[in-house]
Amino acid sequence: MPYWQLLTMPAVGGVIGWVTNVIAIRMLFRPHDPVKVPLLPITVQGLLPKYKAELAAAIGQAVEEELLPIEALIDQLGASTAQEEILQLIEEHVEKRLRQKLPQFLPDSLKGVIAGLLRDWLGQELPPLLDKLTQQAKERVRTGLHISQLVHEQIMEFDVAHLEALVVSISRRHLRHLEFLGGALGFIIGLVQASIVIIAAR
Repeated sequence: MPYWQLLTMPAVGGVIGWVTNVIAIRMLFRPHDPVKVPLLPITVQGLLPKYKAELAAAIGQAVEEELLPIEALIDQLGASTAQEEILQLIEEHVEKRLRQKLPQFLPDSLKGVIAGLLRDWLGQELPPLLDKLTQQAKERVRTGLHISQLVHEQIMEFDVAHLEALVVSISRRHLRHLEFLGGALGFIIGLVQASIVIIAAR
């Protein structure tokens, strides 16, 4: 076999490897809609559009069970620091509004006394009320909030073309690396083939 043909093996292998990876990456998204191959019982569709529902369900389940479990949300909802911050915000808001609503002829010292008494009263009455509201909210979250369903619905509403553009814009460099990696592997395989041919010809 002429040496020029042997030299073309790595080049052809590199081109084939690069083109194969380019097509494989494109077929993750395209075609968006099913396309029937003429004269063959084959329908072609991009991997993500075809399995969009299954992927949405899997992602929703992963988010609910691993990334954002309901129990973790409930624990955060009932955290003492969160309740303390809520109580403080309520007391400060009520005191501010009370000072604004009290008659102007009242001295500031008297307004301060009234506001202080009200704040003390709120400090006693609000915690049990807030505990009760928190427990009710926890039960509603536990029984009514389905994160997996919300995630599934959001992904299903997501336009595939927009999703493709988003993924490509974020992963453009990595996708290019995959394309060039296919070319490099094809080139190496071509070199190996050429080496085998040369060794076998001796």
